[in-house]
Amino acid sequence: MPNFTEPVSIFMSTPVHSIVQTASLQEADDALRARGVSSLAVLDDSGSLVGIISNTDILGSGLRNAGNRPDAALLESTGTVQNVMTPNVISVDISSSMSDAAARMVEAHVHRVFVTARGDVAGVLSTWDIMAAVEAVRVAKPASEFMSTPVFTVRASETIALASERLGKAHVTGLLVVDESEWPVGVFSQREALEAGDAPRSAKVETAMNAAVLTLPDRTELHNVARQARAMNARRVAVMNRHELVGIMTGVDFAKAIS
Repeated sequence: MPNFTEPVSIFMSTPVHSIVQTASLQEADDALRARGVSSLAVLDDSGSLVGIISNTDILGSGLRNAGNRPDAALLESTGTVQNVMTPNVISVDISSSMSDAAARMVEAHVHRVFVTARGDVAGVLSTWDIMAAVEAVRVAKPASEFMSTPVFTVRASETIALASERLGKAHVTGLLVVDESEWPVGVFSQREALEAGDAPRSAKVETAMNAAVLTLPDRTELHNVARQARAMNARRVAVMNRHELVGIMTGVDFAKAIS
């Protein structure tokens, strides 16, 4: 397999999307949705990096605030960014290799690391960028060698309240939605949960899920998995052995392939 010794500067993304720590959680959610990202750098009044706010933080706060009241909406997102942000920011130097950065992601089980140059934030390397690297160097090993198991799923007929609770308990960013025959029919991620925040708790997953789901055979070479996932803007891929769901490829699984 190729040795990913290239510096992170080749694949990192710029600019780094950010938000001030005094912004409301609703402002943070709006910014995440508008920019199509899952996290924002958090800055203090002087412009220094003090944390990160992600879908995980906002969803967790919203679920806690709403509680289990039957008459409550799924989420109640109140408060400010500084109340729920993650203060421990994982970063790598701009001269670090792709393999070193990927190893940091796998170790911390995170989907991005910030890239610094002389102490300043110069970019961000996400698992989306990792997938671009896997595609660029044509990693030929099959998906079966890197996929995650077991696969956390939810039925399309179950409620979004149950699905959102399962996201938190499983400590994952997304669930595969399956039909009665266990065939993947969609994805219910933290983003779908946040967008369904005002929906009744009894609403069905099928009304809120993303129906664009990518399924590929477990023998598919990794660079082809990455290529098709990026083409479809799919953050996770259902891995199949004939008609059986056997695994899932997430961004962190791609990081495993190059760490």
